[in-house]
Amino acid sequence: MSRDRPARWLVSAGLLVAGSLGLSACSSSGFVHEVERDTRMSDERDSEDAVYRDLIARLLAQDKHYAALAHIEEYKRDGGGTPELTLYEARALYGLELDGQAKALFLKLRDTPLRGEAQHGLGLIAARDGDLARATEYFIDAVHARPTNIAMRNDLGFALLRAGRFSDARLQLATALELAPENERARSNLIMLMMINGDRQGAQELAASAGIEESELNRLRSQSERLRALIRPTSSGG
Repeated sequence: MSRDRPARWLVSAGLLVAGSLGLSACSSSGFVHEVERDTRMSDERDSEDAVYRDLIARLLAQDKHYAALAHIEEYKRDGGGTPELTLYEARALYGLELDGQAKALFLKLRDTPLRGEAQHGLGLIAARDGDLARATEYFIDAVHARPTNIAMRNDLGFALLRAGRFSDARLQLATALELAPENERARSNLIMLMMINGDRQGAQELAASAGIEESELNRLRSQSERLRALIRPTSSGG
């Protein structure tokens, strides 16, 4: 996709100069007209950029990380470097298990409005490294920054479950599920938490209310038993 940003910027700048020079010879309405044209061109460019960013986001959602990086490279070449693009690049690198490069980019984003996303990314890297305590700290900070983000609450809940902090984990997973009742991941994690914590009736009722078939419920039981063996209780567990 070619967006010819530099050329369009020069055209926009030319319009502004022409309008300002014409002020002494004509009414201000001519200048306003040129500004309106420049504004329309800026809106078109913003719209085109939004479409391009959506394309990258879709590629990441489809786990097409190499393709996403290729489009990110093209976007950056045309002068499109933004914190949002840096986040996309970091997520693509994480998806390719290039954690060192991804971590460097997430760290750059901690002093931007995308701090929550950055902390979440750092938490995922720490979790993959087996550092559950640090991952939990990152996820807590991410949730504080983005209280309604389902993925962040779900990952925090799962990390707390792994740490044996069942009450804390239930709070996060139940909140995630109430925020997004159709979120299968949050629901499955909450059911497994109930099974591990001995709340078999609660797990059964939640599964029934969601229309989960017995075969899927059996899979969750097996998975919860495997997960139980990985739990490392902490002194702050509840």
